[in-house]
Amino acid sequence: MTESAQSREQLDRRTFLRTAGTIAAGAAVAGCDAPREGSPGTASGARPAGDRSRDPAFDGPTLAAVGEVVLPGELGDAGRAKAVDDFVAWVAGYEPVAEEMHGYGYAEIRYLPPDPAPGWRAQLEGLDLLAQRSRGARFAALPMAERRVLVESALASTEGDLVPSPIVAGHVALALLAHWASSPAAWDLAYGARIGAATCRPLGDSPRRPLPLASPAAPRA
Repeated sequence: MTESAQSREQLDRRTFLRTAGTIAAGAAVAGCDAPREGSPGTASGARPAGDRSRDPAFDGPTLAAVGEVVLPGELGDAGRAKAVDDFVAWVAGYEPVAEEMHGYGYAEIRYLPPDPAPGWRAQLEGLDLLAQRSRGARFAALPMAERRVLVESALASTEGDLVPSPIVAGHVALALLAHWASSPAAWDLAYGARIGAATCRPLGDSPRRPLPLASPAAPRA
């Protein structure tokens, strides 16, 4: 790798880390097993114990095809499928307008946004309809390059240059990326090591460097 290529790679990694740090800062500060805002299983956006999650009724093939566009290729097919499944589970478990978790000394009670699923579902349907009318095929059946053009067009009107918290993302493609980017898996990929951000490591492991991520197996000849 040339010196200039290595510098670009380091710059790209630093840019990603700044973005991921903005999203996950609250979880990292809170400590072990700290939840992301609005994530299921927490007091912030969680449904009460015993309640069944809502089915967001997303078009599965279309959402998976969006994931192939916006999620890093380094995840592989299985990794991207898991990221999509985790996103759907998070949306299903989200409790609209739940009381936000707040720090000690904050008297103001604030509430989470309303259910984003209907809007995101409509955006998926819109992408698929646009693909059929402009390309003559379902979105999931289009080549990657054509899907990317449609997603980029849909995101052109979103505001801001950074990846936001997933719950306030203006488009389902951005929400999917943001949800993955705030996950421990994203931190591990960015650093190339098993850091396990926002999770607990045994106390005895704290002085040790995190183990490197396993390299993908080389294809057989």
